[in-house]
Amino acid sequence: MVEEILSNWQAQSQQQQFNAILTVAYKERVIAYYHEFKKQLANQAQKINIAMTFSFGNENDPDNVDPEIINTMFNDYAEFTGIKFIAGDKKHGEQAYFEDVVERATRGGSGRNGKNIDLVIVADQLLTGYDSKRLNTLYVDRTLKLQNLIQAYSRTNRVFGSSKEFGTIVNFQTPRLTEQMVNQALELYGSGSSSSKAIVETYATAVRILANDLEQLVLTLADPTQWQLIQHDDKKLTEFSKAFKIAADQLNIVQQYYEYQWDNTTFGMTEHRWLQYVGAFKNLTAKESTTKMPTIVPTLIGKTKLAGTQVIDAAHILSLIGSKVKHVDGVQTVNDETKRIIYEQIQELSQMGEDQQAKILKEFVDTELLTGRLSSQIHFDQAFTNWKNDKIKHAVNQFANEWGIDSKLLLQAITEFELSKSDNVPYFAEIIQTIDLSKANKDIDNLFMLNLALHDELPRWMTEIKQQFN
Repeated sequence: MVEEILSNWQAQSQQQQFNAILTVAYKERVIAYYHEFKKQLANQAQKINIAMTFSFGNENDPDNVDPEIINTMFNDYAEFTGIKFIAGDKKHGEQAYFEDVVERATRGGSGRNGKNIDLVIVADQLLTGYDSKRLNTLYVDRTLKLQNLIQAYSRTNRVFGSSKEFGTIVNFQTPRLTEQMVNQALELYGSGSSSSKAIVETYATAVRILANDLEQLVLTLADPTQWQLIQHDDKKLTEFSKAFKIAADQLNIVQQYYEYQWDNTTFGMTEHRWLQYVGAFKNLTAKESTTKMPTIVPTLIGKTKLAGTQVIDAAHILSLIGSKVKHVDGVQTVNDETKRIIYEQIQELSQMGEDQQAKILKEFVDTELLTGRLSSQIHFDQAFTNWKNDKIKHAVNQFANEWGIDSKLLLQAITEFELSKSDNVPYFAEIIQTIDLSKANKDIDNLFMLNLALHDELPRWMTEIKQQFN
């Protein structure tokens, strides 16, 4: 069971952004699980912060835990939290430890902060009166019935935006009997009707909905690599955007199921094809700064047929070209086969939603690399950066001359400009103050009207340039 939990950890916790509880019967089982986790993790590269807690009782209890076990537990806890508790200490002992575990467990997994707890192993503690929006999984290796079942399962029921549409319960014991117990508990303590949403649709049902959504998406654009065909057709573009958002939202839900694994047959589409649809949507909405990208849960490690394959991005292509160039007579050059691979990769980059970057890379390859203008004295990626910066400076000078404003201040502004804050132009007031009507090349002979026009044009132009050369 430990092996199963660990093999699926990164995916289920969404790269340790969320955490989990494992509940077992009796404190002896808590300790046994804790030791087994430590044993298996010692041979793995992944680091998972694990804590355990149970009823410590008092000094007269016959089933007290060996003090050495508690001291080891406290030492392990101190390794990732930096807080050392002392067995038997009234102020910094077992009760203080339990309170820290309860509070720390609400913060999510160690992917958010290295001092957070990823997994808490418990017997009966934390199963009532405790909930956290960053707890997304309850692992169960015990029998739970009626109100105890409802209370335990409810630990995961706080949704948390699109990344946690529901909590997940993973039972390791008697699945059919467990299902009967769940149904019995819901009849007694749930809404009392068949409309109860205490349990989400089965994975198979969620996948059928997704397959239908993807089928509808294909009807709006049969080939996502041909997205330019609908670029200027408002009706078709609206239909595609609507269908894409519906499919993306449903995929987000499907990816949160414990059983999730991309399946070309049941989904009716390969994952690579889906990524091309994502790319088409990004390309078609690139200039709409107000368009919000549907939440698409990042591809989960270990749960995708594409896991481990090379992500095609600008950095990858630059690295690829840099490794393939030959140096002949003091210049960088490539052979025909390498040129074919470069163009193929650039096309793939465009299809993945980075059409602007693809165009810039292709222009650089065509005008600089293939014409023999790149010296062997400079690394390829640095040559590209220098070329790109020169293009930005040229665009800045053109815009500054057109509007009669200070080019140095404008260059500084676009360097600091952020696409995520497109309405906030750095040094906006200072730039406006540099307007020189006599130097402006605009059909506007009134300073106030020129000022007003620049207020509208500057954010739009900066967004366009930043998107182009980002």
